[in-house]
Amino acid sequence: MSESGPEVAAKGDHAEPSRMLGSGGTKGRKYLGAAGSLIVLAAWQVIGATGVLGPAIAAPVDIVQGLITDGTNFYSLHLPVTLASAAAGFFWGNLAAIGCAALVLTVPALEKLVLQIGIASACIPLIAIAPILAACFNGQVTSAIMAAVSVFFTTLVGTINGLRHADPVSEDLVRAYGGGRYLVLRKVQLLYALPDIVTALKIAVPAALLGTIIGEFMGQETGLGAALVVAQQSSEVVRTWGITLVCSALAAGGFLIVAAVQRFATPWAAGTESEVRV
Repeated sequence: MSESGPEVAAKGDHAEPSRMLGSGGTKGRKYLGAAGSLIVLAAWQVIGATGVLGPAIAAPVDIVQGLITDGTNFYSLHLPVTLASAAAGFFWGNLAAIGCAALVLTVPALEKLVLQIGIASACIPLIAIAPILAACFNGQVTSAIMAAVSVFFTTLVGTINGLRHADPVSEDLVRAYGGGRYLVLRKVQLLYALPDIVTALKIAVPAALLGTIIGEFMGQETGLGAALVVAQQSSEVVRTWGITLVCSALAAGGFLIVAAVQRFATPWAAGTESEVRV
């Protein structure tokens, strides 16, 4: 039975205020988040400047001044080394994870073995395997392997879940035209799994950076991790905080870059998310 004109109008009247409330609520959350950040920074500045909690907490103003003082002469020596190791580990670790996930879908008998390897890579503490890798490899190779180990499990699970959520009708259509498992994987499953893969890659960015820095702790002479160890041993509190903030900024920047790629590469997923929010 069709709805009458007044009923439709009433629904429209209720929908419009809800949209306005939703918009106002979003703005309110933004303002609330900004106010919360300012309060945290102000409290941090007071605690660091007064030394109430000890000398280990540097004030934000001092940290910024330290970053300016160190400048490009300091960070140009260490930053490229860390970025190179993290990028190499991010690439090879994620490539191995996606390849293993595709192997699981095409050869289901290998699923248990692959998942056991992935779980082992996630359960072993990075700080425990770093000395072993440092004894076997030299320099940046250790950091790159640590980065690869850090990202493997997340991307493996995300890719497998994405591949399994492919449209069965599309899969049957490819099979009806004579396609095998490989063609179904390439034509259907990878396409449907792309949003999940890119989401896993976003999570893998900070994980790769963390693995790289832990790897640089193991006697490496250059890199942000090595510089962080030297700063801690020398009790250079401001520089230690500065390096930490630079690492955090790198992780956030990499996350945002992959998020931008996600919006470009999977526009249908972004559209679905916006509809869910509304």
